[in-house]
Amino acid sequence: MTWIKTISYKEATGRLKQMYDRLKGPGGQIDNILVAHSLRPHTLEGHLALYKTVLHHSANRLDRWLLEAIGTYVSMLNHCNYCVNHHYHGMKNLLADEARAKEIRQAFEGDNLADAFMENQMILFEYAKKLTL
Repeated sequence: MTWIKTISYKEATGRLKQMYDRLKGPGGQIDNILVAHSLRPHTLEGHLALYKTVLHHSANRLDRWLLEAIGTYVSMLNHCNYCVNHHYHGMKNLLADEARAKEIRQAFEGDNLADAFMENQMILFEYAKKLTL
């Protein structure tokens, strides 16, 4: 994914290795966006703090699946396929409803949010679009 040098899990030592150990998935994989921070681990800490605050903080009043849906939509607007897949899978897992997840993705791809969302939810996506474009 990156064109810059990165440090793999096998090469990691010290603080970076500890962070990787916390972040790796069940198969030992670490998301590429996280590995991109490997030369400067303090930026990885900042990335994680922002991500968790925006999407996974206990004070959030929106459902987590909806926050991931917004992440999916913004990623599509930014033409970041890697990010789309990351947020889409998070949304799909939180929904625990593959048909609903597909319906949402198709609404995004067809730029027809009314097919998948209630009016009060659509306002969130319209605002996200204004902030993004």
